[in-house]
Amino acid sequence: MHGVSFFYKKQPTFVVVYLLPTPLYSTINKIIFSAFCLSLIIHFQNITNATVNVTKDFFLSFFIKKTLKTVLLIAIPWLSYAQFQPFPEALSARNSSYEMQIKLDTKKHQVKATQTVTFINPSDDTIWTMPFHLYYNAFKNNKSTFNTSASRIPISKPQSDIDNGVWGWIKVTNIQDKNGNDLTQNSKYVQYDDGNKNDHTVLEVQLKTPILPRATYQLEMQWQSQIPKLFIRTGYNKDFYFMAQWYPKLGVYEPAGSRFAIEGAWNCHQYHPSTEYFGEFGVYKIALDVPSNYTVGASGFLLKKEEKDNRTVHTYLAEDVIDFTWSANPDFVEVIKKWKGVTIRLLIRPEHEHYQNRFLDAAGHALEFFESYIEKYPYPTLTIVSPPFYGLAAGAMEYPTLITAPTMSGFPMGIRTTETLTIHELTHQYFMQMLATNEQEEPWMDEGFTAFFEAKIMDKYYPDGVVSLDYWNIHILSSALRRGRFLAGNNIKSNAVSDLGWMINPENFSQIVYGKTAIWLQTLEGLVGEKVMQEIIQAYFSRWKFKHPGRQDFIDIVNEVIPKHFNKSFANYIQYFLKEAIFGTAVCDYAVHSIENKRVEASLGFFKNTENALTPTEDLGEINYESQFTLYRLGEFIIPQEVAVTFDNGDVELTSWDGKSRTYNAKYEGSRQIVSVEIDPNFKIPLDKNLINNSYTVTQQSTGITSTFTSMVSWLQHTMVSLSVLL
Repeated sequence: MHGVSFFYKKQPTFVVVYLLPTPLYSTINKIIFSAFCLSLIIHFQNITNATVNVTKDFFLSFFIKKTLKTVLLIAIPWLSYAQFQPFPEALSARNSSYEMQIKLDTKKHQVKATQTVTFINPSDDTIWTMPFHLYYNAFKNNKSTFNTSASRIPISKPQSDIDNGVWGWIKVTNIQDKNGNDLTQNSKYVQYDDGNKNDHTVLEVQLKTPILPRATYQLEMQWQSQIPKLFIRTGYNKDFYFMAQWYPKLGVYEPAGSRFAIEGAWNCHQYHPSTEYFGEFGVYKIALDVPSNYTVGASGFLLKKEEKDNRTVHTYLAEDVIDFTWSANPDFVEVIKKWKGVTIRLLIRPEHEHYQNRFLDAAGHALEFFESYIEKYPYPTLTIVSPPFYGLAAGAMEYPTLITAPTMSGFPMGIRTTETLTIHELTHQYFMQMLATNEQEEPWMDEGFTAFFEAKIMDKYYPDGVVSLDYWNIHILSSALRRGRFLAGNNIKSNAVSDLGWMINPENFSQIVYGKTAIWLQTLEGLVGEKVMQEIIQAYFSRWKFKHPGRQDFIDIVNEVIPKHFNKSFANYIQYFLKEAIFGTAVCDYAVHSIENKRVEASLGFFKNTENALTPTEDLGEINYESQFTLYRLGEFIIPQEVAVTFDNGDVELTSWDGKSRTYNAKYEGSRQIVSVEIDPNFKIPLDKNLINNSYTVTQQSTGITSTFTSMVSWLQHTMVSLSVLL
């Protein structure tokens, strides 16, 4: 970097100019450097601060004015892009990288593209095929696996499109290897999951020369697509484009020993409606050619912009990511906020701009939380796209360094859907992007962990509740709402969270994948404590960031950490807990069945002999009681319980129960009577499905009514939040 201080007409101007590194700017570099050297030669007495009084020399004044005017017009816009630099060192293995030239036709709603795919074989295997996801072909016909699994054509597809034969699709028109071999005819659609020949969402390319162990291999591809009408994460509506799962994307090659791989193989599933994605880490350099009146947001950061003939090419670079997504709309307003070196870029509609702080503050809270809890967000940018009303189908989605979160004009400040979605999707940068689990096979490992942290962050920064309506004195925490959504499922035992994503009952997918996982993670934290839980998460993230962990990898981490802090018996129990939580369908439900206080009667009759009988006396002395309570285990999931016993003199005793037996009794003798018993008084076990039966009081109070009313209100607010997103 070179700095030159100029005084022109006694007005100091400090210009900081980077010597531009690309050949395109070599001439500009020479001009900048020549001007700088000339100023030093003429005014050598001021070399230390490179100060030039240009009024002393008309020629120099003219030269500098004209030169700087030209240089700054060109350099300053470039500098705004060049504030972001490539990582000095790779964060990941970068096994699958892409370079693309994309042209968007907004009249036909089509894309034409060329792309170079660079693959590094991560194994000792010799590979003869390369499978590619062609997600847009899910919308190619009504017989695709996506549409048949959903049991209907997308509701956003107008009947006129069906009548006129307008469908979304993607077609690869040319494939060549680095030796110039044409592989186009060597490709075919495959259906690894269900054998549905009408499904064209995976294209397998047969190679003419194999990919040798640890070798690098390149393919050149040409393709075009008909963008589908916006539905479930991707497409267009009117002038809004959200381009996700939009290009031929190489599957992930898993060497033997990776996750479930017994031997090395490609992992490239068909597109199922209930599951998301799995991608390999790489570098994306993408040139997006769009009409100049469109504002573009994308993964990564902008390298440069070039305008020509009312079109603009936006070139983006995204490093160490598993995917690339972009969006475009002519009416986006750009709002920029800096957070500790991270540039947060919000693209929002003008009618929603007054809500900008709801997004930006929430994003800042999440970044702050994760920097403290796990580690700092490593990317230089985060783009938040808030779609227009007619683009809500693209709302609430996560992609590398780019997320979407919707809002609406007049949205109540006390219903924090915008904040919740921003925090949820940003959390996916850690659990999906950096910890790149397989979202199709194990969706709980990204959605469940994300739901767990969403609740923690929301409860920390919005302690008055995700639903906070002061007028009615209604305040519902995010963790409570998440628990309510889980228990609201019509059959929360329908599947284990370990089931393959597309095999989980769609009616209970959210409750099991998001809800159950979040709740059992919260329960695990209750059992081991917050500090140990944080140690588990930190160890898991540190070992597996920028890799592809599976469920056993997380289990192994837990089993390593727990014995450091607890005895062998508890460590063995945690192994049972994880097995039941992940692979089982048992429900947890404990109840206080009864309390009994029986007066201990005075002894009457013969005891020591038959001569002196004990008879009633008016001086009874201290009255004693035999008190006992009975607990039931109604569910199959065994969890140790703390039990708080309150006596009539105000004493509270905390006891414990291993939770194993179906019935548990405890007795007390003395002058005190039990007035109430409560299981899990500190609410460490949110996995318990029925909290109302967790307590019992011998004196009738309003607790049960209050609990019932709270449950009803929680359900009502859940309904309100759900409907508000759909409006």
